[in-house]
Amino acid sequence: MEGKALPERFRQIAGPLPDPGTLAPEARRPYESIAPVREGFFDNDGVKIWYGVWGERGPWLAFAPSFQMVHSQMLKGVVPWLSQHFRVITTDGRGNGRSDRPVGQQAYDFGLYYRDFVGVLDAAGADRVALVGISAAAMTVLRLAAEQPARVTHLIACGGFAETLAADPQIADRVRTEAAGIRDDWPGYVDGFMSRLFNEPHSTKAYEDGVRYAWASDADTIGWAFRGWRGHDVREHARRVTCPTLVIHGDADLRVPWKKGEAIHELVPGSRMLTVEGGGHVQAVRDPVMFSSAVCDFVGAGPARRTWVRGMARPRRALFVSSPIGLGHVQRDLAIARELRKLQPDLQVDWFTVDPAAGYLEREGERVHPICGRLANESRHFEHVAGEHDLSAFFALRSMDEIMARNFMVFLELMRSEHFDIVVGDEAWDVDYHYHENPELKRQPFVFLTDFVGCLPMDADDERESFLCADRNADDIEHVERYPYLRDAALFVGNPDDVPDRPFGPELPGIREWTDRNFCYCGYALPFDPASLADTDRLRARHGYRRDERIAIASVGGTAVGGHLLRRIADAFPRMKRELPELRMILVAGPRLAVELPPHDGLEIRPYVHNLYEHLACCDLALVQGGLSTCMELVATRRPFLSFPLQRHFEQCIHVRQRLANYGADNAVDYRDATPALLADRALAAMHAPVRYRPVESDGAARAALRIARVLENRDWAR
Repeated sequence: MEGKALPERFRQIAGPLPDPGTLAPEARRPYESIAPVREGFFDNDGVKIWYGVWGERGPWLAFAPSFQMVHSQMLKGVVPWLSQHFRVITTDGRGNGRSDRPVGQQAYDFGLYYRDFVGVLDAAGADRVALVGISAAAMTVLRLAAEQPARVTHLIACGGFAETLAADPQIADRVRTEAAGIRDDWPGYVDGFMSRLFNEPHSTKAYEDGVRYAWASDADTIGWAFRGWRGHDVREHARRVTCPTLVIHGDADLRVPWKKGEAIHELVPGSRMLTVEGGGHVQAVRDPVMFSSAVCDFVGAGPARRTWVRGMARPRRALFVSSPIGLGHVQRDLAIARELRKLQPDLQVDWFTVDPAAGYLEREGERVHPICGRLANESRHFEHVAGEHDLSAFFALRSMDEIMARNFMVFLELMRSEHFDIVVGDEAWDVDYHYHENPELKRQPFVFLTDFVGCLPMDADDERESFLCADRNADDIEHVERYPYLRDAALFVGNPDDVPDRPFGPELPGIREWTDRNFCYCGYALPFDPASLADTDRLRARHGYRRDERIAIASVGGTAVGGHLLRRIADAFPRMKRELPELRMILVAGPRLAVELPPHDGLEIRPYVHNLYEHLACCDLALVQGGLSTCMELVATRRPFLSFPLQRHFEQCIHVRQRLANYGADNAVDYRDATPALLADRALAAMHAPVRYRPVESDGAARAALRIARVLENRDWAR
């Protein structure tokens, strides 16, 4: 690579890369949301081949390793959910991932790749197994199904081919050109390879991941691996395959032409073929919902029993899909659900979420659907990618693709097994995105809620963030324009002035103008009536606060991201206490954060406070993170507060601050400047400053419920 400039797409899309030829530390385990039941190495004459087993029950399902430009993390969109129904085996091919990278052409040949895979199956104990071969791995699974027919129950070839003889002069020329590209311009080869692999629109995340997978190997290794796949023919093996076979191939595949997949279909007796119109090379990455469903349906890991309820015997049910990132979403959703029950008394409500939201709902006597035990936790993901009071919300959302695919598949199972009259999704990005990617799956009315529209870059000079934000926004816009009926209603939890008057990106519409056209404004939805909390003396008595003490409450929300802020506030407390001896400060760590601090007289830590807004409504000062819900609750109850928005968090730093400014309550402090001394001075000043907030509307939840009820009634057409 010496002297070679990195491709522009690396800088614009892939971003900073680790040292070439090594697996990045964060990729040591291929999947974020599951741990292997068992992992190990198969030793093939001194070359160690890594494998993992995912899932504890069900039929065996094994993915054969493909061309070593990728490793098994490529399957993150499908393995976490499939492992809930199968015992899934994934393995890294020699030359990449967690497997060895032997040196020399003699260590790379299709025969060795085949023995590696068979050895992994033996080591895992997979006696009867369904096989999946993506791209070059189709040759591996076709050979194995022919040579060990009693072992293979099903075969799936995706984007595959059955021979690499290069008899056609054009193919031979392409092979020579590709080999030269690997040797002479490795970065350029990686760029071109991944661009052709993921040619579907808005494939920037797939391209970025693909570059990182390839970067874990090197040009010499990939050159040997590439030549090891060449000159082989398993067409006679394909003719001898007797197990049920499914061929999946995109008709826009730029890596392996669709005719190669059709040839496998014609070779394997009785096989089925699924053509993905407009699809590229790797459906497991770009179309994980379709791919996972096709695999599960074909192999037949369905439930042994099921129940069908006659239409008129079904109770009226709503499913609320509530974002678990913090508690604000679920608190407002519960307020909306309670208003909806007033309008529809016979409506049963189930909840689809995880902790901390699930725990809150259970304390409120609500039913969290049992299937939620199989969901991945979004809050854990956000905590994992956060720094010291620093969280790039955009890149946190962007890197949540594994969790979104897994959780949507669990949601889809629920939709297929039980009846709901309506689904209400509060920032349910997984449901909204995958419904638009798979519109045929929508089976009931869907109402989408959000309190912000548009991902915005935090640094105007960061060309990569600006480009990727615009790409994500364009994808969302195109989804809604093409399938406007997928959202039976879209509710913005706020007012028009709360929407930034900025463009989504170059050559894209303005955010406010687009939101006006595609959303209904319901005003802010509080989880309480401010009038019921106006008697602060009564609240203080109820919660054990004396009238002669000044109460300060510090809260950082429902995730563990705010630990650094709590510690800094605790460091400022002694100075505040000296200036105000009657001060009592409560640090609320939240349900996911354990904080240990030096003891101070008047300072206490509470791990969790249910319905914290009641305590905030009677405090003398609140010190909070920059989340919308807590800040708006403080505005509604007219309490003095300071907020500390997370750095690089576009929602807190742009969307929330604009909304608070509309209410005369933008009291943000930059965490980087908040030394203990400055924090103490600002906090004491805020405690004694007059409050002049604009009143917060108290009917937002009722307005949202009324709009949802109109969708349930489905009689707007009659008006």
